[in-house]
Amino acid sequence: MGRCRDIIGMLAKGTLDWVFPRTCRVCGQTLMADERLMCLGCMADLPRTGLHHIDFNTIHQRVGGSQLIDIAAGWFYYYSDSPYAALVREAKYNDRPSTGYTLGRLYGKELADEGFAGRFDVLLPVPLYRNKLLKRGYNQSEEIARGLAEELGCDVGDNLTALRAHSTQTRRSSFERYENVRGTYGVCHGDELAGLNVAIVDDIVTTGSTILDCVTALCTAAEPASVNVLTIGVTKMR
Repeated sequence: MGRCRDIIGMLAKGTLDWVFPRTCRVCGQTLMADERLMCLGCMADLPRTGLHHIDFNTIHQRVGGSQLIDIAAGWFYYYSDSPYAALVREAKYNDRPSTGYTLGRLYGKELADEGFAGRFDVLLPVPLYRNKLLKRGYNQSEEIARGLAEELGCDVGDNLTALRAHSTQTRRSSFERYENVRGTYGVCHGDELAGLNVAIVDDIVTTGSTILDCVTALCTAAEPASVNVLTIGVTKMR
């Protein structure tokens, strides 16, 4: 019976792909049955950062050289004019929570294949303030965290909270961005994180201001064994 269901499912999926072909979000090419979001060619050309292999990397530097962060990892370098940037924008703005989840799974599988499964106990997505969450309908960082957790074998927590709204970070300097978000994030039930290896999850790291405020909140209100950072995109330092 189970075999029949599998066959029916495959036939139904094949029919849907024929009627509504899935296309690569980067190049527009029709995807094969086992491809998700990106075709194999675009996956191969993804501008991966490899930051998880560097003990003190560009993310550490952006967070003031903080020794509070252990592993700091980002999947690919984000260039606003790159076709890959559309993946992050789609997850964030185009009402596609499934894109964030799939990006998380794809990145999580690569990290798991490189031995990072089991390295984190809980993933903490950067939260949205309630007004923005209601307007958008979902938190893209939470969707990314769910995908990552699926592959890395860990939980997703909601201990990070947004205490207030902040205005857009666009066109602000690094210092202005930090001042804009300082004190935005807090921690609830910090005792739940005691002795755990936690990882902050966000969609993109630019100046690191958001991550810094989250790290500060965690280290003030909780006593985790380690604080780590996982993100999909990382901009190049100027």
